[in-house]
Amino acid sequence: MAKARKDNKGRALRKGESQRQSDKMYIYTYSDPFGKRRYTYSKDLARLREKEKKLLKDQLDGLDMYAAGNADLNFVFDRYITTKTELRKTTYTNYTYMYDRFVREEFGKRIIGDIKYSDVLYFYYHLVNEKNLQINTLETIHTVLHPTFQLAVRDDIIRNNPSDGVMAQIKKKPGRNHGVRHALTLEQQRAFMNYTANSPALCHWAPLFTVLLGTGCRIGEIIGLRWEDLDFEKRLIDINHSVTYYARRTDVTRCEFAVSLPKRKRVPV
Repeated sequence: MAKARKDNKGRALRKGESQRQSDKMYIYTYSDPFGKRRYTYSKDLARLREKEKKLLKDQLDGLDMYAAGNADLNFVFDRYITTKTELRKTTYTNYTYMYDRFVREEFGKRIIGDIKYSDVLYFYYHLVNEKNLQINTLETIHTVLHPTFQLAVRDDIIRNNPSDGVMAQIKKKPGRNHGVRHALTLEQQRAFMNYTANSPALCHWAPLFTVLLGTGCRIGEIIGLRWEDLDFEKRLIDINHSVTYYARRTDVTRCEFAVSLPKRKRVPV
């Protein structure tokens, strides 16, 4: 049988409890409902155990509210996004940024069991008409909200996904910019490159624009190119990484550069 761990006063410590040797601080380690490891501290063991009881009660209350359909949309989104461990850091940050900026403070506080199709529809119209969001930006928000509602459906919290069909309805409105992008014609590309090459202010960007137009690579893939990635004999560019600039997971007010894998491998020159 394993020997029970004790504090400096000889008292047995429970599972998850420990005592730091440097300052004798008590620490309780636990996992929240989303599986993320958390810590709480106290200089007194009795006080620490009071915190443990409260944490357990809060977790059970939160899950009970969710099971009863009384949790808000924010609770469900936070539960959903922590399951997406396969997301790239840039994608994860983009999703959480869009949700926190446009959903969390208002619509996100709605009770999940009370949200109807018309609520989502009016919310999307509010973002487009009042917040002046473009359709492609709204589609990113929908990409986050739809699976959030779907998680609640699969957990038997709600019967139907209230965001089903909403984007199709939004796009029916005549005169709306649906975010359709049109490629430049060859004549337009030549005119653009001639103007760039002959402009004293822009001529130094001509090589970058040439590679962008000639390959269709993303800007982060081009910025990350090194001389060793170019094979002039075989006329190949090896796209093996991409440079991105995005907000940190733990602090969206600060951004940082990062190198990530690209979505494509090689592009002929």
